[in-house]
Amino acid sequence: MAASRALLPTPQAAAAATPARSRARLAAPSSLASRGSHRLRVRCAILSSPAPAKAEQEQPTRRISRAGSDGSLRPKPAVLVAEKLSEAGLAVLREFADVECAYGMSPAELLAKVAQFDALIVRSGTKVTREVLEAGRGRLRVVGRAGVGIDNVDLQAATEAGCLVVNAPTANTIAAAEHGIALLASMARNVSQADAALKAGECDPTQT
Repeated sequence: MAASRALLPTPQAAAAATPARSRARLAAPSSLASRGSHRLRVRCAILSSPAPAKAEQEQPTRRISRAGSDGSLRPKPAVLVAEKLSEAGLAVLREFADVECAYGMSPAELLAKVAQFDALIVRSGTKVTREVLEAGRGRLRVVGRAGVGIDNVDLQAATEAGCLVVNAPTANTIAAAEHGIALLASMARNVSQADAALKAGECDPTQT
């Protein structure tokens, strides 16, 4: 029995006899667990860290001034509105130009004023004659007709003065269609005949 006990290795001797590779293999699970725990902590730290704030996108600002040929900025163009326009249209125009409304001007007043503006907007009541275009020569560049016809603008004089003439060819499309339908209804119900008879004191209900 004593001989058998002598043959059994002590724990210290068994540890010393175990190869280094085996000892490393035995220690590997704890090392892997420690490494996995470290990775988990790093991942949790990344997930819990606040996300970087997104840079606020700056809204593009509309440049009101015009760029000249040399790259310098020039002030907004000056526009003279000689006849009444809707406030909605004027609001859009004011975003790009300095607008002055001068309604009901006489021809003499228009001649004295037009040289101060880059553009002139009219309807059918204002006559843009050769005299007006010559008075604005050197600055007046555009004549805008708020409507379809341009018979109140001297096109030949505008061409000679280098002034662009523009109009709004579809401005009254809806109004013209509505007027056509109204005329059809008037003819179908004899509205004009009934109106004439009523004014003459001869109203006949059977005619309508």
